[in-house]
Order: sequence, then C-alpha cells, then structure tokens
Amino acid sequence: MRNNCLRKGVLAVAMLCVAPGALPASATASQPGAGTLKSRKGAFALEASNLLQQVESDAIGVGKNADRLRVRLRASFENDAQSDADLLGRAQDRVNEMDKLLSRLRANESEALPWQQRAIERIVPTVVNLTDTTEAAIATLNNNRGRIQFSNLDGFARDMYNQATVIGQAIRNFEKYASAHHEAQRLPQTLGLKSNS
Repeated sequence: MRNNCLRKGVLAVAMLCVAPGALPASATASQPGAGTLKSRKGAFALEASNLLQQVESDAIGVGKNADRLRVRLRASFENDAQSDADLLGRAQDRVNEMDKLLSRLRANESEALPWQQRAIERIVPTVVNLTDTTEAAIATLNNNRGRIQFSNLDGFARDMYNQATVIGQAIRNFEKYASAHHEAQRLPQTLGLKSNS
C-alpha cells in the first residue's frame, strides 16, 4: 500500500514535469550535438514502440485473465479460492511487467516521439489504477478465503478488464495515428507531388 502512495506521488510529479508544452524543444541542425540528439531520439523511438507494444500485450493478457475470472465466478457454484488466486496471480505478474515497462518509458520520455509521449501520458494513470485494483482484488481474496462474496471479486475483475481494455485501446489508437501520419507524409512523394513543407 505504501508503495502505491509513493508511486502515485512520483507519477504526479512526473506528469507535471512532462505536461504538454513543457517538453524541451528539439535541437536544430545548427546546434551543437544535434546529430547525437537526433540519433538518440531515433533509437529510443524504436525501443519506445516496442515497449508500448509489450504494454499493450500485457494489457490484453490482464483483460483475458480478468474475463476468465468473471466467467469462472459466474459459472461456479462452489468457492474455489485457489483458481481465483491463480488467475489473479497471472494478472498481477503482467501488471508488474507493465509497471517495469512504463518506468523505462518514463525515464526516457523526452527521447520519445511526440505521439509516444502522449501515449505514455495517457496510459500511466490507468496503469496505476489497474495496479491498485489488482492489489485490492488479491487482498480481498486473501482476507476472505472461504467466505468471499461473488459481487466483490466480480467487481474487481470487471474493473480490471475495463482498465486493461482502455490501456490496450489507447496504445492501438496512438499506433494507428502514427501510421496514418507517416503515410500522409509519404503520400505526396508517392504521387509525385511537391511537398508544402
């Protein structure tokens, strides 16, 4: 619990530091070190895309675990806390991995492309909520073995599924935007038209 408060405090400070408009301007070709900055930014942009795809994959996995838990809870007439714990444990592993990936992304956020920076800003609060929800579900299960109420665990599973879906969809939308933006920039050249830039 203390870890979550600390993480939320660090998250709040990090988001204030990286608020829109607070990002440093890119180096221009005439500035010293511009080539180095550009190559670092390009290298991290590729890594950031891979990290975001891993976060999306983990979010999908958490969503599947949460959905399986909900189905199992609704179909089961007997209380099987071990099956619930197994599903929540797998979800927790994925959430922990998402936290690690986001730490790497946030540590190098200034080297990411603008769309990647916005994607990171957009998903961080939801990942924090997903972490808290998953921990609350596990705590509820551990504190109430044998007398867990269906509605409590089902509610946590529903929230986990919804939060994981929001994370995955946000990343997919930003990736679609980046792809469409790249294609729009290439299209004039493909058609043999002069660029207006």
